[in-house]
Amino acid sequence: MLKTTCFDIWRQEIETPRIVTLCKELDDKLGGGIAAGFITEFCGGPGCGKTQLCFQLCINVQFPKCIGGLQSKAIYLDTNQDFSPTRILELAVSTEKRFQRLLGKNSFDPSSKCDFTANSILAGINYIYCENYLMLQTAVENIPEMVRKDKDIKLIVIDSFSFPIRVIEEVAERTGITYNLLTILQHLTMEYKIVVVITNELTTRFNDNEWKICPALGDSHAHKINHRIIVSKCNEQKYYMALVEKSNMMPQVAIPFVIKHNGIRGIS
Repeated sequence: MLKTTCFDIWRQEIETPRIVTLCKELDDKLGGGIAAGFITEFCGGPGCGKTQLCFQLCINVQFPKCIGGLQSKAIYLDTNQDFSPTRILELAVSTEKRFQRLLGKNSFDPSSKCDFTANSILAGINYIYCENYLMLQTAVENIPEMVRKDKDIKLIVIDSFSFPIRVIEEVAERTGITYNLLTILQHLTMEYKIVVVITNELTTRFNDNEWKICPALGDSHAHKINHRIIVSKCNEQKYYMALVEKSNMMPQVAIPFVIKHNGIRGIS
């Protein structure tokens, strides 16, 4: 009966596919980047960098295998119309130029297995707009079939997961829908070794005789996600902060980063 050891699980964890954020310190703390097999949540207020992180991951998942990338595709579920093809194109052009400098122009010949251009990057991001929670439910329920048909899909982004769900007034219904959606995503990421990233907003809750700022959707939602990274902007210092609040791989840690025209970067 006893066929799995702690060593086996550790090996699986080490060998799990990951997508780098390009903030080296954050990637190092996460063991190499955002891991497949888990649901990772970026949580924070407006303008804190959640969507920019999602854009960056959609590009980074496509890094060619010849330089250690996954050379895969992304599905982007947009619920609040923050998706920006113009911004993604800016990131894609900068990324293509960077890889040309690193690998040489020959690596971007159409016949090369390392073909990696701005156009190919945009083509590797599949977009779905979900106007309400019913459309989000339908999209999530259809993703497993999409992944079965296209094995190159290795990243699912839902930005924002909480935006359409928070409008549901009945608590039991809201909790049930949240649970069902996260269960589908958990099975998906574990079975196909896919990276699942969702974003969440902040809200206020009355606790211990005072109002406190906390992630939306409550404790039941928090228990279903595997990793939570609280993202905030430090206006005075002109940088952003990623606080790894919940993770089964590491203790809490805060990592500063910047958002430049060419994407996410560390400050060191």
